[in-house]
Amino acid sequence: MNIFDAASKFINSKRRRFPVVENGKLIGQISQKDVLKRALNIRGNTR
Repeated sequence: MNIFDAASKFINSKRRRFPVVENGKLIGQISQKDVLKRALNIRGNTR
């Protein structure tokens, strides 16, 4: 899933964090703040 898919998931739910799973194993979590920081970073690199 890319950062835009993750942002869409947050917009469409009331959750503040989602688990990150790889090969059926929990490897971490992603928060709304993580997505926002990355989006701002992408925006800053395109100017």
